[in-house]
Amino acid sequence: MTSPGSGSRLRSAPLRAFAPLALQIITVIAVIALFALVWGPRSDDSDLHGRERDGVEYVSALNKLLPALVSAQSNAVLGKPATKDTFSEAVAAVGAADEKFGSDFGTTNRWSGLRARIETLPEQGGEGLSAFKSYGEATDLLLALYQRVGQASGLRSDSDAVITYLQDAALEEVPAMVVWAGRYQDQTVLAADLPAPDRDAPIGNYNAQVEELNTALTDLAVSRQVVSESGTDVASDMAAAVDASDSGTFSTQLLQSLDAFQRGVEAMAPPGQTSLGALPSEKSVTAQRAAAQSAATDLNPLLLDELGSQVEDRQSSADTTRFLAAALVVIAVVVTVLSILFVLISGRRSRSEMTDTPPYDPGNLDYSAYPAAPDPMGADPYLNNLDAGRDARRERAGVPR
Repeated sequence: MTSPGSGSRLRSAPLRAFAPLALQIITVIAVIALFALVWGPRSDDSDLHGRERDGVEYVSALNKLLPALVSAQSNAVLGKPATKDTFSEAVAAVGAADEKFGSDFGTTNRWSGLRARIETLPEQGGEGLSAFKSYGEATDLLLALYQRVGQASGLRSDSDAVITYLQDAALEEVPAMVVWAGRYQDQTVLAADLPAPDRDAPIGNYNAQVEELNTALTDLAVSRQVVSESGTDVASDMAAAVDASDSGTFSTQLLQSLDAFQRGVEAMAPPGQTSLGALPSEKSVTAQRAAAQSAATDLNPLLLDELGSQVEDRQSSADTTRFLAAALVVIAVVVTVLSILFVLISGRRSRSEMTDTPPYDPGNLDYSAYPAAPDPMGADPYLNNLDAGRDARRERAGVPR
């Protein structure tokens, strides 16, 4: 038997329990929405940084080929043997990198064209100008491959300032400096064979000789200017990267290599000298080029190491944020499920206790306000009145009760 109002209490008990549960459900929905907002962009960031790491690995292979190819060019211009065995290992390294990442970066055709061009390069020293042009085409293709890897891997489009400056130095400026320093030396060698203008020669011949010399000086000035600008840009990139970094500095080894690189570039291409009035010394240029290229060869792997470290840190941060977001959702869902189970179990217990408790039990505080029910087996007031009247008459008559 249930008491009056027991149904309303049974209905209100789950409602009271559902209020905090509803709040938890709303919280879970909000957490899931936040998770969706965080997971997508962070997943994209993680994927981007993964491609960037692949790009760093590809460029590391290109860095093995670059100095070998440029040195082979100089040997060919000098008439020395330029056997391809000297850079066959570097060619194999780039081939392995392209086989691994070429389909993603779209570099397979570019690498195939460069490799085919390398295979046609002359191995024995011949006519210097012809060798210079042949190797120049190959180095142009190599620089273009650097550019393509940087673009396809996302390194060039990364919004992080440190990565932007480091990749510009490592993928563009240092390789350009190495190529144009080699060309500056080779042009010096070729210009040394030019005849000095002979004023006693026919005017046509003299003018041709002067024009040829001026063309050589212009080409040399352009090459030296590119070397100087590349060195300046590397210094600017590194200064900006240091300013933008969290630590405000880089490794001592990297900074020392950068100083050596700057000294090598400035010795070869002094700042502010944009023109040449006379042909430079072949011997001095050769020594300067060797020092600058050696410094660049030491610097670029360190730049790539720092670039790879920066990319890895960004990827790790993105992955950590994703995992934290996922963990937050899991915790919120688990807490909500446990709350639902608790409410269901509590509701069943409440209904069971309310059904089993006697409705008018004096110990039941819920019903203390109700009046006691009449005893169905108790005395009848009418009969009690009859008994009282009979006793009174007997008393008057002197009849004992």
